[in-house]
Amino acid sequence: MIALLLVALVLAWKARNYQRRYTPAEARKASLPIPVDAARAKVTKLETTIGAAGQALQYKTVTLTSRISAKIHKVLVNVGDIVQSGAVLIEDERAPVEAALESARAEVESARVAEEKAAGEEKSMEVLKVKKMATGKEVNDARVTLAAKQAALQEANVKLIKAQLDLEAARLTSPVNGIVLARFVNSDERIDVNQVLLQLGDLDKVYLLAQVQEESVGQIHEGQPAEVFFSAYPTTTFKGTIEHVDPRVDPKTRAFTAYVTVQNPALKLKPGLTGFMHVRIEKTALAFATVAVINPFGENASVFAIDSHGRAVLTPVRVGLEAGGLIEIVSGLKEGTVVATAGTVDLVNNDRVRVENLQ
Repeated sequence: MIALLLVALVLAWKARNYQRRYTPAEARKASLPIPVDAARAKVTKLETTIGAAGQALQYKTVTLTSRISAKIHKVLVNVGDIVQSGAVLIEDERAPVEAALESARAEVESARVAEEKAAGEEKSMEVLKVKKMATGKEVNDARVTLAAKQAALQEANVKLIKAQLDLEAARLTSPVNGIVLARFVNSDERIDVNQVLLQLGDLDKVYLLAQVQEESVGQIHEGQPAEVFFSAYPTTTFKGTIEHVDPRVDPKTRAFTAYVTVQNPALKLKPGLTGFMHVRIEKTALAFATVAVINPFGENASVFAIDSHGRAVLTPVRVGLEAGGLIEIVSGLKEGTVVATAGTVDLVNNDRVRVENLQ
């Protein structure tokens, strides 16, 4: 009986010592080194993918205005129509501008004949003056008349060019491959010069306005390639490039807008489509387990670095890319530094520790 009691006491003593040795709370009560797991900071390859959803938007918006005052004969497009560059969008009534063009041509011809006649008369006066059969005033009057006829011919040519341009403007064509975003006129309406007629969205390429979360935006930058997927085309992968990241954050979602350009040669992608981008990031850097970092996504990230005397020293660090359970250490530590990775919940600065497992 006594022997059994002694065995029980020995086992209890060993269990108590085990707790003191391996349980942080018991170790602290017994003033023993606190057990922790640790790892060395190493240079390693980090690989991760940053994803963000968003909506497609036309790459640019083109506003088309009237170059002439006219009556619209027919509007050939509606909102949402896909149009090719050069396609006719609006036709004005052509009869008035065609009549103006014919009148301008006749005026040019009349002015040309008058200019030629005046030039001949001026030349004749010059000859007569040499023969002393015409006065200087008569020669000067002939020159003035010629100059006036030349000015009239020039003015008539300007009118002709304007009439030709007006005839071209009577047929409005699309300057881009795109989509009709808005239509402000209808058939049989009268329009004035510079009146807004249509708005088009250029769709040769589109933007994906990807909403990148705050903790990831530091890894996104101009020129990065991206893979883009749209729910409307689930089996197609589109190649994109990050063109710009808006520095303003949405105060509600804490997200930044990345403008991802996506080539759209078939014009399949349209404004409003829901898409998702993947940006693959690879980096070789000093890193260790993310669990070792206190407040890794805040402004006061720190770790417990274990010094040569077995003390856990609270050390501020600046962290970067997080990937696969590892996090980049931008500054604050050197390669080979031993850092506590487990058992740190109850640690305070300068605690004595004992490393149970070192990776």
